[in-house]
Amino acid sequence: MRVWFLALLTLWVGAALAQQDRGALATAVEGKVWRVQGVEKRPLEAFERLEAGERLSLDKEARLTLVFFLTGQQERYAGGGELEIGSGEGVSRGLAPPEVKKLPDYLVKQIARTPTLLAQGRGGGMRLRAIATPEAIAKVDNTYKRLRMESAPGDLNPDMYRLSALFEMKAFDALEVALGELETSRPNDSEAKVLAALYRKAVKNALR
Repeated sequence: MRVWFLALLTLWVGAALAQQDRGALATAVEGKVWRVQGVEKRPLEAFERLEAGERLSLDKEARLTLVFFLTGQQERYAGGGELEIGSGEGVSRGLAPPEVKKLPDYLVKQIARTPTLLAQGRGGGMRLRAIATPEAIAKVDNTYKRLRMESAPGDLNPDMYRLSALFEMKAFDALEVALGELETSRPNDSEAKVLAALYRKAVKNALR
């Protein structure tokens, strides 16, 4: 009976981990980075989701930042080479070792819910909670301010946390304010513009 229970527990844990491992999100892409499928390549863009087992090819001038959902590991790559999306981390070939940072679980949770064009095409891909209270919105804003103080000026992680949390609780007015602040503070940041466009489209879809 004990052996059967342990076997069942092992299967359950394995299934839970497999379900939890949803690959990674490309949070910053500079230069030429391609998604490789057989002999075909197509450019990788910021805020695209990547599944475990996918392969990437980076040009020698490329820069790439990934956040892995299973481990909360953020990896920054620079230079030319190939990269496979592993289970919670990248497996590189010819690339210099990445700059690695462990992100807090609550931050990874919200980054994982960043909308993408593919997810929106399938009906949104984000779970909405009950309508937010002023206290809940204030808590998100305070966490955002702390993350911003602790982060480098060009780091979009605090903004991804804020936007995702506000969207999830249907705080669309506060979300629009946050998007306006993001665009004003980074008028020439192409990734900030893409992020803002993704959220505006997600709000439009949610209000249909």
